[in-house]
Amino acid sequence: MVKSLTLALYLATRARSDRAARRSAATGTESGENHDNERLGEASDVRPEGGSLIWFHTGHDRHALAARELAGRMKSERDDLCFLFTTHAEKRRKSEPGLFSQLVPDDAMPNVRRFLDHWRPDIAIWTEPDLSPALITETGDREIPLFLVDAHTAAPDPQSWRWLRGMSGSLLSRFRKILTGDAKTANALKRLGATSEQVEIAGYLEEGTPALPCNEADRNALAHALAARPVWLAARITNEECAAIIAAHSRAQRRAHRLLLILVPDEPDEGAAWAERLITDGHRVAQRSKGEEPDADTQIYVADTEGEMGLWYRLAPVSFLGRSMGDNGGDFGGVNPYEPAALGSAIIHGPGIAGFRQAYVRLEAAKAARLVHTAEELSEALEQLLSPHTAATMAHEAWKICSSGAEVTDRVRDLIFSELDIDEED
Repeated sequence: MVKSLTLALYLATRARSDRAARRSAATGTESGENHDNERLGEASDVRPEGGSLIWFHTGHDRHALAARELAGRMKSERDDLCFLFTTHAEKRRKSEPGLFSQLVPDDAMPNVRRFLDHWRPDIAIWTEPDLSPALITETGDREIPLFLVDAHTAAPDPQSWRWLRGMSGSLLSRFRKILTGDAKTANALKRLGATSEQVEIAGYLEEGTPALPCNEADRNALAHALAARPVWLAARITNEECAAIIAAHSRAQRRAHRLLLILVPDEPDEGAAWAERLITDGHRVAQRSKGEEPDADTQIYVADTEGEMGLWYRLAPVSFLGRSMGDNGGDFGGVNPYEPAALGSAIIHGPGIAGFRQAYVRLEAAKAARLVHTAEELSEALEQLLSPHTAATMAHEAWKICSSGAEVTDRVRDLIFSELDIDEED
C-alpha cells in the first residue's frame, strides 16, 4: 500500500474532531427522525445478523439506480445478501427490506468509525470518484475489499490534485480493482497514482433491468383474446392522473375505435372502485382481479393485480408510465422506465420523474421516450405512437439503452461473488 505524508497529516487533523463529533452525536435526535445524524456515522437502521452485507457508495443518489438494480439481481440469486447504499445527497431514498439507505458520514475519523463499527460491510463498491480520505483509509485499514466502478461520474481532475499526487495514489492503492468507462478516465486515474494492474477499461455501470417475468399461458390467452386490436398501457397510475389518462384514451378512440387501454392502478386495491366509476361514466370495462378477460367490446381493462407488470409490458407496444403527472412522487417520483424498455414497449411519461431522472435523460437523448405535460399532449403522443413503425423504432432504441450496461453489470457481479467465495473459503 502506498504511504503518503500528506494523507497522514489530513487524517491526524480530522481525528482531532473526535470529541466535538461525539458530543454533537450524543445531543442529536433519535435515529430515523433526523437523518442528519447519519452524517455523524449514526445508523437509522439495524444491521441484519448473518449473511453478507454489500456496501455501494454511489455519492449522488441519481447514480444509485444501476447499483440498486444490480443489488436486486444479486439478491434474487442469493437471498442471504443484504445491501447498504450511501449518498452525499441532501435527501435519500427510503430503506427497504434487505436494501438499506443512509447518508454517507462526514469525512472525519470518529464519524467514519461509528459508521463502519455499526455496518461492518463485507465488500465496498464505490461508483463515486470523490476520494473521501478518511472513509477510504479506514475501510481499507479494516481489510474490507474495495472496488471502484465507473458509473458515468466524472473522474477526479488530475490538475486539482497535482500537489497531492502522493495522497491520491495512496487512496487509490486501497482499491483492489478499478473498472473505468473509457481510456480517458483510465489515464486520468493513472496520473493520480492508480497502477496499470488495478485499472481495467470495462465500460460504464449503467441502469438497465432484466426482463420482468410473466406467465406465458396468460400471455398467450390474452394475446389471443386481443387478436389484432391496438393496445396501450397506463402503468402505475395515481388517482390524480386517472382523469387525464381516460381523456387521452377517449380522444385516441376517435381515430382508433378498437383501441384498448390496459389501466394499472398504482394501488391495486383501488381497482374495484375505479372499474365501478368507469362503468358509471359509460365505459365498457373488464377487471383482472375478477378473472375477467377483455372481449371485442371492452374499452378499458383494469389490471388490478400484483406482480404482472411483465405481462402488461409484453402486450402493449406503447406504455405511459405513471406517478409522473402532478406531485405524485416528490423527490423520488416516477416509474422505472427500464422495465418497459427491456420488453419492447415505447415510453411516454410526465415531468414528475425525479426518482429515475438520469434514466429518462438517457432515454430521451436517444429519442426512446417522450415527455408530455397534459392530457392533450398525451393524446397527441399516443396517436403518433399507435403507428407500429414509430412505436417499434422507439422501443428498439429504448432496448439498446437498457441493455448497454449488461457486460459491466456482469463483471461487477462476478467480482463480488468471487470475493465472497474467497472469504467463505478462508
